[in-house]
Amino acid sequence: MNRQVRCECGFTARGTTDEEVIGLTLAHVAEVHPDLAAVETADDVRGWIELVPE
Repeated sequence: MNRQVRCECGFTARGTTDEEVIGLTLAHVAEVHPDLAAVETADDVRGWIELVPE
């Protein structure tokens, strides 16, 4: 199964591993939501991951 995280701004990070989605999400947060970059952690993002069919 693929994994994804959807941001409230409309961005969706998709990947085949948790680590891939976490990396994409944290990069998005740093670029688009810098005020949250110091607050959100990889563990936070891990809790947001949804499994989606391939």
